[in-house]
Amino acid sequence: MSSESPHTRANRENWNTTSRAYQTTHRGELEDDVLWGPSMPPERELKILGSDLAGTDILEIACGGGQSAVHLAERGARVTGIDFSSAQLAHARAFAQSKKVQVRFIESNVEDLSMLADSSFDIAFSAYALGFVEDIHGTFGEIRRVLRPGGQFAFSWASPMFAITRDGTLELKRSYFDRSPIVFTDQNGTEVDFHHTYGDWLRALTEAGLVVTDILEPEPLPKDNTYADVFPLEKIRMIPGTTIWRARRPKVLEL
Repeated sequence: MSSESPHTRANRENWNTTSRAYQTTHRGELEDDVLWGPSMPPERELKILGSDLAGTDILEIACGGGQSAVHLAERGARVTGIDFSSAQLAHARAFAQSKKVQVRFIESNVEDLSMLADSSFDIAFSAYALGFVEDIHGTFGEIRRVLRPGGQFAFSWASPMFAITRDGTLELKRSYFDRSPIVFTDQNGTEVDFHHTYGDWLRALTEAGLVVTDILEPEPLPKDNTYADVFPLEKIRMIPGTTIWRARRPKVLEL
């Protein structure tokens, strides 16, 4: 594994420490579809990745416990999942085995996709994970490299507006323009989130050579979620809790 920053190391260690508790709490919500965010409509309704995925090559960036990857493999896709947490990947491999599907899982910081060949995937996606990634520009460049021309990339993360409000309230807690890392520390360890504005995400995608095709902020379903300590339904009905971006690698090779 390549060298990593202190923030990345803290996030990896935190996921290794909390994986068992996280899966116990959230696995029922994570299984049998792609969960784009708390109380979000399911992928089978949103169709962010498309409706017919059989035979497609799909890469999940920061796949966690593997629930999305396994679900897509059950639909006939050839799926590779990459994550930096050995504990999360242990769960992912066991889950795939229990479902009797083949998924290739790789342990690596997602900033480094050097083990993957150029132009080898039709679709890449990341469901609520890229806010833990420090070098988003390098990551997007690697994603573009491994996508085939015309290939699609989709990801979700907290709405930038949600990220600057206090938990459970609509009160602002920081400037929209403050890009300093957001650090959470408790008895389990330290989590670091990286705040980006809408313009930051757009610029990082376009500078990587990807073409943005859609920005979605779906209205939440009228039911609570297992993340309600941070994403209470009352709040995400008022301001978006989740933003979903879609982009593609151009079909015509650039000069």
